[in-house]
Amino acid sequence: MLLWSFFFISTAYFNRYAADDFYFISEIKNKSVVEIFNHLQFNWHGRFASNSLIVFLLPLTKFPYFLMVFNLSSCLLLYMAIARFTKNGANFYAINIKNKWLLAFLAMTVFFFLTLFPNDVWFWLTGSVVYLYSTIALFFLLSVFFKKEKNSGDYFLLVVSSIFISGSNEPMTLILLLFLVVFAVKQSLQFKIQLPYLLSAVLLFLGFCVIFFSSGTALRDELTPSLPWTKVILFTAYATVKSLLFKLHYTFIPAILLAFPFYILGTTAQFKSVNFRPVRELLYSLLLIVSIVIINHLIVVIPLGALSPDRATMVSSVLILLLLIRYLFLLGSEINISEKLKKTILAINTIGVLVFVVVTFQIHNNYATAYDKRMDELTKMKTSITHQHPIYLKPLPHSGYLPSAEITTDTTHFLNVDLKRHFKLNNALILEE
Repeated sequence: MLLWSFFFISTAYFNRYAADDFYFISEIKNKSVVEIFNHLQFNWHGRFASNSLIVFLLPLTKFPYFLMVFNLSSCLLLYMAIARFTKNGANFYAINIKNKWLLAFLAMTVFFFLTLFPNDVWFWLTGSVVYLYSTIALFFLLSVFFKKEKNSGDYFLLVVSSIFISGSNEPMTLILLLFLVVFAVKQSLQFKIQLPYLLSAVLLFLGFCVIFFSSGTALRDELTPSLPWTKVILFTAYATVKSLLFKLHYTFIPAILLAFPFYILGTTAQFKSVNFRPVRELLYSLLLIVSIVIINHLIVVIPLGALSPDRATMVSSVLILLLLIRYLFLLGSEINISEKLKKTILAINTIGVLVFVVVTFQIHNNYATAYDKRMDELTKMKTSITHQHPIYLKPLPHSGYLPSAEITTDTTHFLNVDLKRHFKLNNALILEE
């Protein structure tokens, strides 16, 4: 836990603004939050919840350590959501678990690796308000679903979570609605008497309609190409394979190793499932994962007209996390391995995390140092440069798990233009080849 806490704190410390962040920071210097919100909502996309959050945060970017505080606060909020879900889930299934708060932190570290591109989700300001915060809302929503006796605070949390999800993350909204529809069909009587499910479904649907029918979404759709169904299928298939197989060593393998304590928990929890069959359950889980990942990518590919970005698969990552923990826990309740093997796997985990933290610390430190040097040079150029020739910038080093602020060799690319605009330069910015 200490190693991971150090990782999150140091990563937040070394994090810097990147990509679209420069555009928004420039905007808040010249426009009001209302003007920025109206532009986003009615001229770019209709994500009213994440649009509201980003314009609320923008005035705070003038403070030196805002980004670090924001990143750490986001991680803390995610932890609180997972901890609440862990507690209510254990109580729902009558599982006696000690150290629920520690297990929730472990689940969060597993989830970090199941996030296919954490750079864009966990630490990028512009991306996190959409993808990380909708995921936080999802865990809070699930914690309400799994709480047996609900009070007014739970209903308030359900309403806020449902509205934020539906107002910021369309793929997550549609897949949640799909699960609620399946639940309503299979458990029609239980669904009818459970007001939280119905209330959440209505709010999710209404929020999605606000996004879908907004003028901003319509304008954005005009900018994206319409693909024939053959290309939609091809892009979806490639994106699915890419998500599940291309980064195994980077995502799922470390996640499975980190989740091993949930197997150990299953061996000691005195919980038995009469229907659990390891092979059958594994095949069922894999089938469900592949199906949801396909649907997730399909929902994005159709309106985008291109390959879906990894950050759009957060709802799939949540499903994989829940299925992985469930499978390992039930596997531990059925099959026990030797104590020596348990200790060996735990030792490998500890050494692996230590190496991971040390290596990423150095990578992030190198990136932040080079980034700060570039920003200092551009700040000086803003007042001293007299010519109109393009300014060539040296490439930044690998950013590790941080969002990269690297520009391109194309002076008209939005990354180059936004950085130039941020420093109010007349010179075009270009990356050295």
